[in-house]
Amino acid sequence: MTELLTPESLARPSTFAKPDQVYDLYARLRRDTPIAKAEPRGYRPFWVMTRHDDIMAVERDAETYAAGDRTVLLPEKVEAIYEAKYGDRNGVKPLTHMDGAYHRAHRSVTMDWFGPKHLRKFEPQIAAIAKEFVDRMEDLGGNCDFSADIAYWYPLRVVMTLMGVPQEDEAYVLRLTQRLFSPADKDLKTQDGEPQSAAPGGSRDVFAEFGDYYKSLTDDRRKNPRDDIISTIANGVVNGCPMAEREMTSYYVIASTAGHDTTAASIGGGLLGLIQFPEQLAKLRADIGLLGSAAEEFVRWTAPVKHFMRTPRRDVTWHGTTIAAGEAIMLCYPSACRDESVFPDSDQFRVDRKGNPAHLAFGYGPHFCLGKFLATMEIRAFYAELLPRLKHVELAGEPTYIESTFVSGLKSLPVRFRF
Repeated sequence: MTELLTPESLARPSTFAKPDQVYDLYARLRRDTPIAKAEPRGYRPFWVMTRHDDIMAVERDAETYAAGDRTVLLPEKVEAIYEAKYGDRNGVKPLTHMDGAYHRAHRSVTMDWFGPKHLRKFEPQIAAIAKEFVDRMEDLGGNCDFSADIAYWYPLRVVMTLMGVPQEDEAYVLRLTQRLFSPADKDLKTQDGEPQSAAPGGSRDVFAEFGDYYKSLTDDRRKNPRDDIISTIANGVVNGCPMAEREMTSYYVIASTAGHDTTAASIGGGLLGLIQFPEQLAKLRADIGLLGSAAEEFVRWTAPVKHFMRTPRRDVTWHGTTIAAGEAIMLCYPSACRDESVFPDSDQFRVDRKGNPAHLAFGYGPHFCLGKFLATMEIRAFYAELLPRLKHVELAGEPTYIESTFVSGLKSLPVRFRF
């Protein structure tokens, strides 16, 4: 008999290799204990919030609930290391770790760049990259690991192209991403090899490695700016001054990692959903105009970002339970995305699902994901190329999932297919 998970289980990376059990835990918590205390060994205690409307209310009230005090779940030992090195238990300082006017000023640096109006001019380029990777899939001859061979690499190529990173360095950036998001998963290995533009003598500190890598690219873009993300960040001005080095490195980190990892998870999870619900695949083939709603369903269904933490600045009460100022709350986005009160038949995969804009897989409020439009554009472009060419697809083995408490999706998706 399978042992039931508890709120403490959410601190174990291996928990997320068993998504069915995790969703069972979320459902039980939504029903019985929508605000639950977790006290896992090796971590500071935290509260677990699982209902959609509660999480949305917290995200909406940024004045009460701080993002920067404790942004993600980290072991106390790691927090101590970061505190000693950076003076901050979170480590570096990307947008996700910022609050208030400080957050708004830094977010404004790239807000227009990631807006729909600006990104639409890259649609032909993204469509060409999608074709390249569907061609690559076809060349694999009817069998592949869709996640490891295709889904990791396509959105990586897109975001690296838009960043302005040389193509030969993509494997290095993927390796850094996996070290940052999934350090506990020993199966994740990509090509090593020092990139041509990396600083010599790489550091074991992944943040420092990102900083070393982007230094020469920053220097170049300050002298020769282009219409790419590196140029936008390298020349970013915050409150009339050039962006500080720590914040700039943090910006590169989040753009490089979140810019592809979550999209890769959604593209892989979307194909698994289409395989598991073949009537939905038939429906999408019959009406390719459903790709817009389908892309949102892929993201809702997969919900790659498993949590962010928020810390109330004053005592608050939820469902009769008082949470003291300074006690962190884990916002469980996958649980919100399967909340029965918002999404009827929430465990069903539906490419034409109505009301999907309400899903919280991209967050909500001031920290709503800047890359949302780019992510859904990439998903639509890939499946617009794949579906007309794909005659048949089925599982060729058991899917496996990344062991990570923060960002997790399919690690492997063995498939047989026919074009």
